[in-house]
Amino acid sequence: MSQLCQLVYASRASFEVPDQDIGVTPELARILTQSRRNNKPLDVGGVLCFCDGHFFQCLEGERDVVESLYERIENDERHHNVALLRKDSVHHRQYRLWAMKYFSVNEPIRAFLNAQGMDRFDPFRLDGSGMDRLLQILREDTEAQMTRPVGDRPKRVNRMAASGGVSPAMLGVGALAAALTVVALIVLVIL
Repeated sequence: MSQLCQLVYASRASFEVPDQDIGVTPELARILTQSRRNNKPLDVGGVLCFCDGHFFQCLEGERDVVESLYERIENDERHHNVALLRKDSVHHRQYRLWAMKYFSVNEPIRAFLNAQGMDRFDPFRLDGSGMDRLLQILREDTEAQMTRPVGDRPKRVNRMAASGGVSPAMLGVGALAAALTVVALIVLVIL
């Protein structure tokens, strides 16, 4: 049996990222959907924070599986400047309930960035203690969402949780695209 591993990396998005915060972009929605679909059967979990064109991700699971996933990320054209920040053996997983929990930069993370003297999210600028603090914030925020009764959670969190972390609007866009594809195929078959 392989050993449990926690791997943390940072990268820059190779796709265009809007200057203003519009929530989950279509490319990021595809990444999250693919991660969740692929990670669950592999028993890999973790957390992904994306903002200002930067990814910060923690992957947890069996060492050989996590290392293989990281190699795929290194070769994924949606990422560039992929940098391994940490890889440690662990006794238990901190994000075991999440195939891939997603965070954009929220108030606790903004406060952390300000304390670090950073006006934008750039995980490449974090030292070891900064990275530990960011992982702690992500873990605390995840645990707070899990332990709060559903009725006490903000409606936005409930909608996002119900859709697996992808906004309902993005799900609607995906359904519309699928329907249009089916219609186009039917028209091609008829003609």
